[in-house]
Amino acid sequence: MGDRVDDASAADSLRNAVAVPDVGVMLDALLSGIREALGPNLVGVYLRGSLALGDFDPSTSDIDFLAVTERPVSDAEFAALAEMHARFTYLPNRYVRRLEGSYIDRVALRRFAPGQRRHPTVGVDWDFGWAEHRDNWVLERWAVRECAVSLLGPDPKDLIDPIPPDELREAVRGELAARLRGWAAEPVGPDWLLPRYYQAFEVETMCRALYTLAHGDLPSKPRAVAWALGALPVPWQSLVEQSQVWRADETADATTLPKVLRFVRWAATEGTEFVGHPQEAGAAP
Repeated sequence: MGDRVDDASAADSLRNAVAVPDVGVMLDALLSGIREALGPNLVGVYLRGSLALGDFDPSTSDIDFLAVTERPVSDAEFAALAEMHARFTYLPNRYVRRLEGSYIDRVALRRFAPGQRRHPTVGVDWDFGWAEHRDNWVLERWAVRECAVSLLGPDPKDLIDPIPPDELREAVRGELAARLRGWAAEPVGPDWLLPRYYQAFEVETMCRALYTLAHGDLPSKPRAVAWALGALPVPWQSLVEQSQVWRADETADATTLPKVLRFVRWAATEGTEFVGHPQEAGAAP
């Protein structure tokens, strides 16, 4: 299995992120607001995503978090959280629209069984509300258990059962299959994927998915990209390299979208075979 995220790298990333004034202020407001809204039902608050994996970029990254509750969020607590997130939109802070998090009770979080996946959530592209959590939350739970930064609460290993490599791989296959059943099957792709930074995000997501299939763990995006540049067929390597200059580019670009869509389709089909048999080059554009 591949090396897990380096603790020193993640710690450096967090220190650097908190040193950005808006990040520290946002984290203080978030933790204070969650405590007030949930009261004694709050078990813990954890940073996940780039802040935990060691690849936080102040210009492009979100603040990803998980709040764990003792029991499912009540109607009154949901209303208090909704008011908190609405209040945040008035803060003079660039990260108010870059919060992405969920509120999950400890019973559901431990194994994340079917029927226990609907929880309050907020994100960059959606307002606070109840939503079903997809297979990608198997990956998110792994990242929380293995890498999360605790703002409050017990060691996340005490809250989440171990997630074996094959369960991670199965979750990745589920996410890739969902793309093929949905927007990736569209001839021209969805409008939301037109901005170059979204295309870069999707390319990096495919690199991370293929890395997980190959190694059985979840890397930071820079580590997944570095691996892809050395492991994937050459034409895909050029797309991965090109995507790195798009990460903060909001330009809508229909000319680059077809190749990104081909990469997503390849990753979900031939790519899953390729990472298991890298000596067989597989199809490339």
